[in-house]
Amino acid sequence: QGNIQYTRQEHNYHSGNCTYCGIKEGIYDRGDELENYAYQFIHNPNLLNTMKFDVIIGNPPYQISDGGFGASATPIYHKFVQQAIALKPKYVSFIIPSRWFAGGKGLDEFRSQMLFDTHISHLVDYPNASDCFPGVEIKGGVSFFLWDKNHSGDCTIKSMNGDEIVSEMTRPLSSYDVFIRHNQAISILEKVEALGGGYVR
Repeated sequence: QGNIQYTRQEHNYHSGNCTYCGIKEGIYDRGDELENYAYQFIHNPNLLNTMKFDVIIGNPPYQISDGGFGASATPIYHKFVQQAIALKPKYVSFIIPSRWFAGGKGLDEFRSQMLFDTHISHLVDYPNASDCFPGVEIKGGVSFFLWDKNHSGDCTIKSMNGDEIVSEMTRPLSSYDVFIRHNQAISILEKVEALGGGYVR
């Protein structure tokens, strides 16, 4: 057992979908000889009452097949982030796909939660995921963040190209209803708005 805690969990199906991860019933409903991908961290309803952490660091599973057409998959990484923050540690840091910046496919609520969470003190964005994971293609890139229980305010955002910092700015994440990825675009948007214009997603 060591210091790694693992207990096989089962999906909790209701109306054909798991109430924890949203997977369709039957896809991963397997015997003990096969992995069922019911990750303990997000499938254990008692976790909040039994586990306490100072720091949570993760590179969670990004998605799980949802049985749709072709290689259709549903993102699940945000559920690990939400569970980690709900445990109320001192710090949380995860590296996850950057697709949450724009939301969509079950990520709209998570995007809103992240944009309005003033405990996020740093966000480092890699538009090219291979800068972090050589040989791996993750559309939209990846990013990692630091959630600091004692921080309340703006977030320092760095855009990266390999090891080079392309831009850095400290600003509210919630300035717009989507995350403005490129710091250079903020001044352009502000000028447009000052002239009475709006902005287009």
